[in-house]
Amino acid sequence: LFQYTLKHFLLLNNAMRHHSFFYFILVAGEICLCQSFFATTTLVSRLLRTTSLAISSSTSKGISSYLPSDTYNSLPKDGEVVYLHTMIRSMDLQATMNFFEAIGLRETRRKESESGRFTLVFMASVSGAPEIEITYNWDPEVFAEPSRSMGHLAYGVDDIYALCDSLQAKGITILRPPRDGRMAFIKSPDGISVELLQKGAPLEPREPWASMSNTGSW
Repeated sequence: LFQYTLKHFLLLNNAMRHHSFFYFILVAGEICLCQSFFATTTLVSRLLRTTSLAISSSTSKGISSYLPSDTYNSLPKDGEVVYLHTMIRSMDLQATMNFFEAIGLRETRRKESESGRFTLVFMASVSGAPEIEITYNWDPEVFAEPSRSMGHLAYGVDDIYALCDSLQAKGITILRPPRDGRMAFIKSPDGISVELLQKGAPLEPREPWASMSNTGSW
């Protein structure tokens, strides 16, 4: 654009020096057309960018969200395998839901089956994020201790100290305190181990966590 403008500026200057009115009008018109083209292009580019940002803003639900609101029904067939959810079982549905709500998850959808006598509750950090599927059978059952092969669920959090304070206040035991300002472990009422990890760099060591001992296993 700079070279184009400079070239036509020199041509315009030459036309003025030689008093060529027709040539002056021709070059001036071409410059106006050029400026109009680039102005229009810039305007369209800005409009597209603004529209894109508006759409992104209206649909963005946080970094954890990459699934459509219906989770998988409207996913495109793009040749990739997409992680959707992890199923866990619950002996007390409300107690399990309270536990995960304390972490920061929310119910995204549920299904009741009269014939199968069970309830499925899906929970996630936000609609569109990978979910846990809590399966609750209406007929009472008692679970054995989860196998070590299960491992744990893991969630990244903004402030691990603040969350652990909140969990403790709700009666949830911090099994592995965040002594390093980075990692903590807790367990659901059904014995599912959950890891909490500080987003970004670890926080500075802080009491009472820095000197707190482990409790049980996770």
